[in-house]
Amino acid sequence: GQAPLLVATPHQSSTADSPTFQQTRPLLNTTMLATIGYGVASFVIAFVLAALLGSDGGALSKEFPWQFRLAAACRTPVLMLIVVPLSFIRGKYTLARRRLRRYLRGPGGKAAAIRHAAHVDSISEQLRAWDRGGRKRKLRTARSNWAAMSTKLGSNKEECNQIALGHMNEILDVDEDGLTLTCEPGVTMGELTDELLPLGLMLQSHIEMESITIGGLAMGFGIETNSHKVGLFQESVLEYEFVDSHGRRHSVTKDQPELFYALPWSYGTVGFLTSLKVKLLRTQPYVRVEYLPTSSAAELTSQLQRLAALGEGQAPDFLEATLYDRDNAVIQAGYFDARPSTAAPLNRINVWYKPFYYRHVETALRSGAFQESIPLQHFLHRFTRSIFWELEDMIPFSNHPLYRALWGWLGPPEVSLLKLAQGPVIRRASVYAHVVQESIMPLWRLPEGIAKFDDWFGAYPLLVFPVRIFDHSSETGGSSGLLTPRAAEIEQGEASGLWVDLGAYGVPRAVREGAVWDAKENIRAMEHWTREVGGWQALYTDIFCTPTELRQMFDFSLLDKARKRHDGVDAFPEVYDKVKSEAGISDLSAELAAERAAAKKGTAAGRRSQSAATSVKSPPRRRSRSRSPRPIRG
Repeated sequence: GQAPLLVATPHQSSTADSPTFQQTRPLLNTTMLATIGYGVASFVIAFVLAALLGSDGGALSKEFPWQFRLAAACRTPVLMLIVVPLSFIRGKYTLARRRLRRYLRGPGGKAAAIRHAAHVDSISEQLRAWDRGGRKRKLRTARSNWAAMSTKLGSNKEECNQIALGHMNEILDVDEDGLTLTCEPGVTMGELTDELLPLGLMLQSHIEMESITIGGLAMGFGIETNSHKVGLFQESVLEYEFVDSHGRRHSVTKDQPELFYALPWSYGTVGFLTSLKVKLLRTQPYVRVEYLPTSSAAELTSQLQRLAALGEGQAPDFLEATLYDRDNAVIQAGYFDARPSTAAPLNRINVWYKPFYYRHVETALRSGAFQESIPLQHFLHRFTRSIFWELEDMIPFSNHPLYRALWGWLGPPEVSLLKLAQGPVIRRASVYAHVVQESIMPLWRLPEGIAKFDDWFGAYPLLVFPVRIFDHSSETGGSSGLLTPRAAEIEQGEASGLWVDLGAYGVPRAVREGAVWDAKENIRAMEHWTREVGGWQALYTDIFCTPTELRQMFDFSLLDKARKRHDGVDAFPEVYDKVKSEAGISDLSAELAAERAAAKKGTAAGRRSQSAATSVKSPPRRRSRSRSPRPIRG
């Protein structure tokens, strides 16, 4: 028979057996080993060099665990050589996948509505099965917490029944005439930028971080630099669609004001969000930004008040400030514009080799006021490359021209991958070595807030976003939802008032100086002051308040009603249980014990007071066997 094709016959010679190959094989092996060796050596040299240039593990107090100090020493090279390249690959893959998905699906329409109905049915079926099984465990989404835009690593989901919602990521409709968008909650800001900007549209509140989902903004917290005019993200929502714990589908508009205003900041404690209808704005291709330096907290506050109070057509479309120390800040007032001009030249701020935006803004402190025109897409995502100003804490030379030239095109590390690399020890230590906190306070309180942030944190720059808070209590009969403004802060003749979001992201001064920073003491002080002045804390951060203190800060009256009415109390965790940090981050046992003792003492004192009042005002009557006659009703 024939010889097998893979075996050399007498008339064939195997390449592997040829004299030439036998002579070159050692050379190939040597070349391969040399290449691997050079690669490993180059990696090690680059790793050590980056560690020496960028890490600050040696400056950390010895109070921090050795694992955290080692991680701090290796942080810069790990980010540069591993996390940043992986983030670039993952980002390109995600972009290609979502564009392919969009191409295959088409732009909304009837097919999108049919797919959406099937998506909702799959969620409803999961919930009905849980319901039939006896409603034994609380409900949460199956999304991993490392993928969420919060500081938390753990999810508190281990004992919960997890519902798959990962497929809810489709844009269902863009109404260009009616200026509305309908989409599923998993759609990201980056996807919406790609979809809307070519149409000359944007969300009414178009958040700058590209990986944030629209569902997270609707059920949590969303603010942008036009919030001084349009308020928080929740003010842009026209309709919520959610599925309750029985698998029933609900569509909620302002026609049901108590439920409608209960949903913002509710963190999915009434049901699972399945779609949103939100307002859109018409845009111009450019934003003309004026940079106005200020030299005191009082000047900054008065300028923000003046700019925000200007009438329609005069007030900036976008308004924010960046505070570089306790006194010096730069206000950024942005106006839509059709084209650049000689007075406002073009600056594509997000090109990879450009300085980080916040560093560019800082030049106004030295050179004085100036203006320029920025492409809208660059402006909307102006902080993406530098993760606000966090990247320089992680890679100290990341704004250096050489780094930008060699590495800048790879982009920043993904926040989700940064979280994924943490273990419990590093995660806990990082809370006491790094601050991410935001306090929303009445605007006139800003100078006091800046002084207190300097005392508590000493981390700069600070984010300053003016925001209009709307009072909807007249629509509901008493409450605007979790963010119910104090009547004293509402402007005369208006249904709203001006607050300001002051945000600290970075390494506290004490940690930079090699000392210990008490996160619990300082953050609890911030929380207490924020409650006192009628403000609110951003809940994506690590909170150190108790459940009682959270309820003192936020108005839960509408949400409690909604949870009872839609059988959410036994189905979903409380807001506190969803936003609190994982076990081991904050020990509140002493505070909780003090609250219990005070409640017990107060209850006992109340009983004694009631008893004393009864003994004075209502002496005991003799018992009578005869029944008292019923009162006559007129």
